[in-house]
Amino acid sequence: MEEINPENLLSTINEFTQSMGPLEWSIAGGGIAIILLLAASLSAGKRRKRRQAQQAAPSLELDAFQVSPLGRDAYFKVMNNGQPARLSNLSIKGRKDIAVKNAVAGQEIQTGESYRILLEATGARKLAGDFVIELSYVDLIGNVYQQGFALNQQVAKQPRLVRLA
Repeated sequence: MEEINPENLLSTINEFTQSMGPLEWSIAGGGIAIILLLAASLSAGKRRKRRQAQQAAPSLELDAFQVSPLGRDAYFKVMNNGQPARLSNLSIKGRKDIAVKNAVAGQEIQTGESYRILLEATGARKLAGDFVIELSYVDLIGNVYQQGFALNQQVAKQPRLVRLA
C-alpha cells in the first residue's frame, strides 16, 4: 500500500484542476451554490422559529413568597403577564427537605392570572428563602421553557428556551 505524501497529493489535485473544463467547473460551482443556499434557508427557518417563540412566550414573574409564622409552611405565587402557559414540572434547588403540596403539572396560567404553590418543610429546618424554585412550562405552540425563581432575592430569572416546538 502506498503512503500518502502531501507533495504527491498536491500535484495530483493541481493536475486534476488543470484538466477540468468549463462544464466541470460550472457543475462544481453549482453544487457549492446549492449547498450555500440550503444552509442559508435552514438558518433562516431557525431564526423565524425563535422569533415566533419570543412572541408566544409566557412572562412569569414572582408575585409573592410568604412563609408561615412557624416556618413549616409557605406559599409561592407566580404571575403570568405574557401569553398563556401550562406548567409541566417544578424542582427545588438548594434544599431536599421541601415537599410541594398541590399539583403543578398540567396547571394552566392564563394571561393576567396567578397560581399559588404550597410548600411544606419535611425536615427539622424551617423554611426560609435559601433555595431556588425552578419551573418548567410550555407555551401555546409547544415551546418548552425553564425559569428559576431566587426566593432570597425575591426575583425571577430570565426564562430559558429549552426546546422549540
